[in-house]
Amino acid sequence: MTSQIRVLVTGAGSGVGQGIIKCLKISSLPLHLTVADISPLNPAFYRVDDACLIPRVEEPGALAKILSVLADKKIDVLLIGSEFELGFFSRHAAEIESKTGTKVMVSPLKAVQLSNDKYETYKFLAANQLPFPLTHLPADLEDAAVKAGEIGYPCMIKPRCGTSSRAVAIVQNEEELRRVYPKVTSPVVQQLIMRPSKQLAAEYTCGLFKTTEGSLVGPFTARRALKGGDSWIVEVDDFAFLKPVLTRIGEALDFKGPLNVQLMYDGKNAVAFEFNCRFSGTAPIRAHFGFNEPEMMIRNYFLKQKIGNIKIKKGMAFRYMEEVMVEGVTVNNLTAPYPQGIVPSWF
Repeated sequence: MTSQIRVLVTGAGSGVGQGIIKCLKISSLPLHLTVADISPLNPAFYRVDDACLIPRVEEPGALAKILSVLADKKIDVLLIGSEFELGFFSRHAAEIESKTGTKVMVSPLKAVQLSNDKYETYKFLAANQLPFPLTHLPADLEDAAVKAGEIGYPCMIKPRCGTSSRAVAIVQNEEELRRVYPKVTSPVVQQLIMRPSKQLAAEYTCGLFKTTEGSLVGPFTARRALKGGDSWIVEVDDFAFLKPVLTRIGEALDFKGPLNVQLMYDGKNAVAFEFNCRFSGTAPIRAHFGFNEPEMMIRNYFLKQKIGNIKIKKGMAFRYMEEVMVEGVTVNNLTAPYPQGIVPSWF
């Protein structure tokens, strides 16, 4: 292979988008990497081959503008780094591909919507006889108080839709529930399997990859400790007791490419409390240890290469903050073509 594959990654300002970029940076594929975001105030714009602004997908005329970008830049493959864009690109994938020739790497809309909805996720797990956290969709605050009493305190109040730990609260009693509930959009009440921890304890972040032939690659299994809701310390190992549950989820769900699964282990059961049909924020950690999902997506879905046996190494990952320095500019003249930034070799 000699010609470069022109890849565009959206959500360049997000942790997931930047994780995808890191995965592609260590890939052996010949890639020309363009990133896109709604703002140039993010480090990814200054560390790749090309960068461009795109509108918020909910804005009027967004599709036409994105079609123009993809056509002008002759993009072969589109990878989605913002969870807020998944539904949009899944809904419009066929049109984008027919009008631009760009391969949109996204799961079917039904899977995207199901995995974004914690109540539908609970119903999916229950219907497939998989371990699940009891989850209720209350009619109002009074109903939430009743349901929480049935589940037992402490329990969790979460937004029905969305991922990660945004607006998630652990409530210890009814008084706390009544204080928190009105602040959460479309809340669900969910059983607390185990408490999230800043230490390596009982929470796991795992991944599966479904090929275009329908086979499952993986799973990648890792234990994590959290900081600010993000994976901060990650232990990559062969946690064999997780594999039956992960495989059953992967077989039951119609998705393409990556499936990111979060689980708690209560000492008896591995309980999935969330899964997402997208790349994970820990994607670069996975890639380093041998499970490079963005690269597999391009190889399998674009180049039509079969994915063989994946050797996943064991190890630890410790996250930290980093800076990208862009010299000689101010916020008022950060315009295309965007300059290259510098990452000092000081750590």
